Amino acid sequence: MTAVTSPEETMSRLRREEFPVTDQKVWFDTATYGPLPVSNVRAQTALLEGMMLGVDAPGLGHWWDGAAEVRGKVGQFIGCQPDDVALLRSTGEGISLVSLGLDWRPGDEVVLYDQEFPSDVYPFLALAKKGVNISFVADRGRHRFDVDDVADAMSHRTRAVCISLVNCYHGFRAPVEQIAGLCRERGCWLLADVVQGVGVLPVSVASLGADLVTAHGYKSLCSGYGISFCYVSPELRDRLEVSAPGWKNIEDAPFISKQLDYNLRYADGARRFEPTVQNLAGMYGLGASIDLFTAAGSERIADWVLDLTAALTEALAEKGYPVVSSTRPGERSSIISAEVPDGNAAAVQAALAAQRIRCAVRDGRLRFSCHLFNNRDDIERLIAALPPP
Repeated sequence: MTAVTSPEETMSRLRREEFPVTDQKVWFDTATYGPLPVSNVRAQTALLEGMMLGVDAPGLGHWWDGAAEVRGKVGQFIGCQPDDVALLRSTGEGISLVSLGLDWRPGDEVVLYDQEFPSDVYPFLALAKKGVNISFVADRGRHRFDVDDVADAMSHRTRAVCISLVNCYHGFRAPVEQIAGLCRERGCWLLADVVQGVGVLPVSVASLGADLVTAHGYKSLCSGYGISFCYVSPELRDRLEVSAPGWKNIEDAPFISKQLDYNLRYADGARRFEPTVQNLAGMYGLGASIDLFTAAGSERIADWVLDLTAALTEALAEKGYPVVSSTRPGERSSIISAEVPDGNAAAVQAALAAQRIRCAVRDGRLRFSCHLFNNRDDIERLIAALPPP
């Protein structure tokens, strides 16, 4: 019988065995870059060494079977069918499937949050030449918003709403589920950027209710650059033009004997949005990282991380660094944004870096972001290293 381990035992083991960065420094900067776990690097290295030695040439086994295997892992992790998953390069590429593929008309509107990351904004600003307008949900210094704010920003011309599950600047966990209901009522598409959430918070496409869910691998998925996943619902998929035709998103592409038929018939599933071969090493690394998070358990990771952020929020406030991130039920995440009393956040960041404590500065504040490999000892080291306000 397999022994049941406590969350502390599980996270301690993963910290020790999978994240050697914790031997070098305190890493409170996953929102900038998630350190690669050992299993990820091994998966990438196995592919690269095979290519180096000619052991397993990067042909059909990787392009098709390998990609299908990783799509299956993503589908299991976020609760969808593998055919609904496209393996792309970045979060912004996923968002651009809609900005480039939907049949936009003059006067159409897109609703965005005015504290949104640029990858979710520029694809829609570029539609101005088609007469598409942007309506921003105003933050007004609250570092949060609610579904009524989104409703107020919408009109009868709203075609899409694009929202981050977790805001990268202040860590607000948006009410995506409620916004999804609003979008269904008003007949518009909902796009969810989950790059700062998936891996540390449970992400289920059925629960979120979004039509598109996308995330680059290099943040909370701890999977590096150049590989991402994108869930596209069958309903949205049927409404999108393929903006980047290539040899690989064609239905007959797996069959070498049909390559010269030039039959422009796209694959039925989300593979139609994959025009060429993925970053294969990164793809296998993503699969390994998802295996790690799946084994640890999304709910268990979330409980661990949210407990840490609650403790860190309290400790920062006691130290004299007030936290602006929302602490309302359901609105917390792995990201904490704290004000620096004298306003020189960069100087504090540099002082922490000198003591091998990594964090970021965003919007003039210190940003701390936790993952499963962090613990209470990390918090104690951080608080002891922070200069008095």
